[in-house]
Amino acid sequence: MTVSLKSSRLFDAARRTIVMPAMAAMAACFLTAGTAAASAPARPSDVDLLYKVYIGGFHVVDLRLDIGFAPANYDVKANLKSSGMIGQMFPWTMQAYSQGAFAEGGTIVPLSAGQQNTWRGQERFIDLKFTDGIARVERVKPEPSADDRDAVPEGLRAGALDLTSAIMAIITRMQGDDACQGNIPVFDGRRRYDLMVEPDGADRLKPNRYSPFEGATVNCLIWIDKKAGFKRKDSSGWNDQDRRARVWMGRAFGDAPPVPVRLTFDTPFGALIAHLNRATLTSGDSRQSLSQAD
Repeated sequence: MTVSLKSSRLFDAARRTIVMPAMAAMAACFLTAGTAAASAPARPSDVDLLYKVYIGGFHVVDLRLDIGFAPANYDVKANLKSSGMIGQMFPWTMQAYSQGAFAEGGTIVPLSAGQQNTWRGQERFIDLKFTDGIARVERVKPEPSADDRDAVPEGLRAGALDLTSAIMAIITRMQGDDACQGNIPVFDGRRRYDLMVEPDGADRLKPNRYSPFEGATVNCLIWIDKKAGFKRKDSSGWNDQDRRARVWMGRAFGDAPPVPVRLTFDTPFGALIAHLNRATLTSGDSRQSLSQAD
């Protein structure tokens, strides 16, 4: 019983972490490619990424990303699934998406975004549409009033982006510069916050049993500045300190844009670390792969 309770808490920590900073960082940092698509004609391309996520030494989640690009738009799909022993004990899946366009000058224009998941028998979903510069909730379950939170007023949603599009916007500002820097207003369907990013040095990584990546990285710190829509009462331990994710971004495919290759984050139940385990870049008839040796 004690092991089961501890495993449940470990997995819940991973689930909370990935849904906000971890998944966002990995899913969207790669979208530096959007800057190229926005500024010059390019072939449609597709990027498939697999990350394995560990917390407290346990393999808890696999994150698969399918990122599609065309010269004028982007389409991101993410699938998360609990893994290993904890996955057998606490099955969980989540699907998320983000769609948008590249406007003149590389400006990011979100069109729709959302996610759906089931945890402990309870279904949760969000679908957003962006019209007239305002993020609008098409459907949400549970409603804010049933989830111990206040609804975010329209005035705070004006000009806000979904999470993936927000990180794309920050990285667009990085074009021609290796540093990470910026803050962007975000509305995820329930919460309104500013996404904060700042530089955190550089490293050179070697391949290991978790990831095949080898090469130089540019590192970033990512955190959120809460504004509205967060739970009124939270005894989970997540609000007892400032929590920041650290992301290592490296070029897995030569001259292609950087891809997040490692992410770390402190949770109330131990350190979370995510590793890039496999990546594939397809453009026209060209296909490049990076994979972990068996």
